[in-house]
Amino acid sequence: MGKKSPSSTKGKNRKDPAPVSGKNSAETGKECKRIFWCTSECTPYAKSGGLADVSASLPAALAERGHEITIIMPYYNWKMNKLSLHYNGGMFTLEVPFAEEKFYCRVRKLELEKNLTYCFIEYDRFFDRPALYDYQGNEFEDNAERFIFFSRACMELIRYLGKKADILHLNDWHTALCAAYLKSPLYRNEEVFKECKSILTLHNVGYQGNFSKEKFAYTGLPWEFFRYDALEYYDRMNFLKGGIALAHEVNTVSPTYAKEILSAEYGCGLESTLQYCNQCGRLRGILNGIDVKEWDPANDKALPVSYSAENMAGKEKAKEALAKYFHISCKGKKGRKLPLFGVISRLAAQKGLDVFADVLEELLPVMEARFILIGAGDPHLEWRYCSLAERFPEKFACYIGMAEEKLAHLLEAGCDFFVMPSRYEPCGLNQMYSMRYGTLPIVRSTGGLADTVKNYDKNDPSASTGFVFYDLTIQGLRDTVIWAEKTYSDSFEDILQMRKTAMNTDFSWDHTAQQYEEMYSDAYK
Repeated sequence: MGKKSPSSTKGKNRKDPAPVSGKNSAETGKECKRIFWCTSECTPYAKSGGLADVSASLPAALAERGHEITIIMPYYNWKMNKLSLHYNGGMFTLEVPFAEEKFYCRVRKLELEKNLTYCFIEYDRFFDRPALYDYQGNEFEDNAERFIFFSRACMELIRYLGKKADILHLNDWHTALCAAYLKSPLYRNEEVFKECKSILTLHNVGYQGNFSKEKFAYTGLPWEFFRYDALEYYDRMNFLKGGIALAHEVNTVSPTYAKEILSAEYGCGLESTLQYCNQCGRLRGILNGIDVKEWDPANDKALPVSYSAENMAGKEKAKEALAKYFHISCKGKKGRKLPLFGVISRLAAQKGLDVFADVLEELLPVMEARFILIGAGDPHLEWRYCSLAERFPEKFACYIGMAEEKLAHLLEAGCDFFVMPSRYEPCGLNQMYSMRYGTLPIVRSTGGLADTVKNYDKNDPSASTGFVFYDLTIQGLRDTVIWAEKTYSDSFEDILQMRKTAMNTDFSWDHTAQQYEEMYSDAYK
C-alpha cells in the first residue's frame, strides 16, 4: 500500500467562520452546538439503505434548529460525478496518517445552506468502486482499510478546519472507530477535541465491521485499545463493539429496538456489551423521522395527481399509473377493484422476504389481489421472485434493482398495502412513507415497526393505521395478507378511515431532533 496524491488541488483553503458554540437558538431555547456528522452514505449522493435518508434529513433538521452541522462522507466517483455539484466551499488536499505512512486525499466542500456543510473525502483507491460495501454479494476484501482510512480522515479534517467540535456524531460501524480516536492520545489533547463528546447511532447492529486483528495496525491506535472493553472481540477487531464501548452516548433508531438488542436473539453477539452500556445509562432509543417535505402527496411531482387526507382522489390515479407501468390490471371480475400490495426492499433474510415468497407461492394461484415488488439482493430470492412473475404475470410484477426515486414515490402512493415482514427492523422508514401516502402497512411487530404501526381494530378503525402480525411464519404472514384483502373487499369504509389516520400521523423530524438535542446535552453530564 503506497501513497497517492489527488489528481487536482484546485480551489483555495478557506478559513471558517467564528465558532457558534454558546449561542442560543431562539426556536429551541437550547445551546447550539457544532456537530460533525460522520457517515458512509447520504441521500442523494450515495445510498444503500435508511442510513442515507437519515443522514440527509436529521442533520438538516438540526441545522434548522440553529446547530452548525458539517456532514463528512466519502466521495464515490462512480455515483457522484454524475451529479455535477458546485463545490462552493472549495477543494483542498488533506494529509491522512495510515499505519506508518501518510496518504493524501482531496476534500470537496459543499456549503449547502446556512449551518449545513458537506465535506466529501475523495480517495479513489478506496472509494472509486461500483458499489458502497460489496459487489455481487461479496464484501470488498479491504473494507477494514477503507473505513479505517475514512475514520482517520474525519478526525484529520476536523483538526485541519480548526473548528472546536462539540459533538462527533458517528453512524454504524463505518465511523464507530472515531469514538476510539477521540479518546486516544492521537487526538484527545488536540484543542479542537478537548471538550468534544462522541455519539454513536446504531442503525443496524447486524452489521459490525468485524475483521482480523492483523488489520489493527492500520488504525495507528495504541494496542491498549485492542482489549475486551474496547475493540477486541474474540481475538478479532470489531469496529461497532469498540464504538459502543467508547462513545459517550449510544442510541438506536427506535425505542423497541433499543430493548430488543439487549437479548441474544437481536444483539448479534454484542448483547453483553450493549447490556453494560444500558446499565451505565448510555443507551437509548430515538425513533427516526422522515422528510415530510420530500414525502408529501400534496406536493409530489412524481405523482400524476396530487392528493391529501381530505381529498384522496389522486391516490386512485397513482394506482392506475403504477399498474400501467408494470403492465398489470387492478380490475377483477365484473370490474371489481382489486387491492394492490407493494414491496420496496433489499432482498435479504432480515427483511423476511423469503417467507413472503413462500406466501406468494400459496396465494397467487387462488387470490385475485395484485402484487408488485421492487428490490435486489440475495440472488436466490431474485430468482424466486422473477420466477413467480413469469408464472403469474397478470397478478405479480417485479423489478430487480434499486428503484429510482420517482418510481419509489409512485409505488408508495399507488399501492393499497405495503408489506414489511421483517425478522428484525431497527426502525424502518418505508412504513412511515407508506402511511404518509395513505398506503396501509402490513408489518411484523418488531423494532420500529412496532413503534409506528397501530393494528387494525374493527371497533375503532379511526385509531388504526395498518395490519400487524407477531410470528414470522408462512401462516402468520399469509393470514394477515388475507385479512387485509378481506377488509378491503368487505369493509372499505374502514380502509378509508385508516388511510386518513395514517396520513395525519406526525413523523416529522421536529420531535426527534429535540430528543437528539437532549442526548447531546446528556453527553456533557
